Amino acid sequence: MTATLLGEMREGRSGGLRKSGKQLILEEQYQFRVVTDDKTTDDKVVLLATGIPRPGVTVSDYGNSICTDTTATRDATNPLYWTVTATFSSDVQEDTSGASESQTGNPTSWTPIAEINFETFQFYDVKDVNGVPFTNSAGLQFGTGVPLTRTLTRYDFEQFEAASTTLDEITERNETVNSGTFLRKPAKTLKLSVQKATLGFYYGFRVWRVAYSIVYKPDNWRMKMLDIGPFYLSGGRKVPFKTDDPPERPYQGFLTPTGAESTTSTVKEFDQYDDINFSSFLRVVD
Repeated sequence: MTATLLGEMREGRSGGLRKSGKQLILEEQYQFRVVTDDKTTDDKVVLLATGIPRPGVTVSDYGNSICTDTTATRDATNPLYWTVTATFSSDVQEDTSGASESQTGNPTSWTPIAEINFETFQFYDVKDVNGVPFTNSAGLQFGTGVPLTRTLTRYDFEQFEAASTTLDEITERNETVNSGTFLRKPAKTLKLSVQKATLGFYYGFRVWRVAYSIVYKPDNWRMKMLDIGPFYLSGGRKVPFKTDDPPERPYQGFLTPTGAESTTSTVKEFDQYDDINFSSFLRVVD
């Protein structure tokens, strides 16, 4: 079954203005004549005919409104002919999925545009921004670090993906970090979250529409623990930390990366999220 656009029905064009808040919204309707080669042709075939406006993609002749929906009505007297009505409006929210006049065809090839947002994050650190250790009045470092709050950059976007993508593939991307450089940021500094995923027909194609968020943490997303303990290693033996002044009392001491006694603190890092290659499935640009 095929559908062919015969042309625009000039007598069916209409338009108007309405007020929304402080803005005037332009709304237009265009009608097109389409012929098919079979009386049983489905309306979806008609709506996908070459030249018919695409919702969310096609811009009006005036360039300030975008197609919001299309409908197809079969001719009552000749079932081979259809009338397609395309509605355009200037009251359209910004779409970060990559839909634009320059990106048409299968949306799984579109490049989403990230929206920049911010969120707060609390973590513990043992040094200030200048690298000076946090210490108490006696010059001893705090054993658990000092809680700090920072504002982190978040990239929000939606991406279309092939219907063949499995649920497992999508869910396994949630709570992961970048294994290599992505968005010009080093490995392990970006944490990816899957907000939602919907399988349906978008812009004429059956695809997944997946909403992602990426949060950038400059130092990285590894877990950081102060390297302290009740023992240190000496000659292959575990030696307890004890005060010099009698009576000797045990305490939590600092360790070097090899487990020896240390007078200054060090931090050990541990992976808490799986690493994956973001570039293998994400097309976002910032």
